[in-house]
Amino acid sequence: MTKLVKRKDICRLVGISPSKVNFYTTQGLFPLKGRTRGGYGLYDPDTILARFRRIRELKDDRLTIVEIRERIIEEEKERGQFLELKFDD
Repeated sequence: MTKLVKRKDICRLVGISPSKVNFYTTQGLFPLKGRTRGGYGLYDPDTILARFRRIRELKDDRLTIVEIRERIIEEEKERGQFLELKFDD
């Protein structure tokens, strides 16, 4: 099992800002795998890295964030790897 990491580690891993990590999390693209006792979100770095690569590919195709989310959901359903996406209201 991969060690879960905090947002700051995800920022370093993929080279984006904390606000971008928060954005992708609230959009359901970076799923939280848990929380620390202090309330910090924890992510699976392998999942995030794969998702981020796919997000970049889809952005290059000029898809909107909604279209990207829908495409990722469909692709994961087809592979049987669908993770339930949660959204903040």
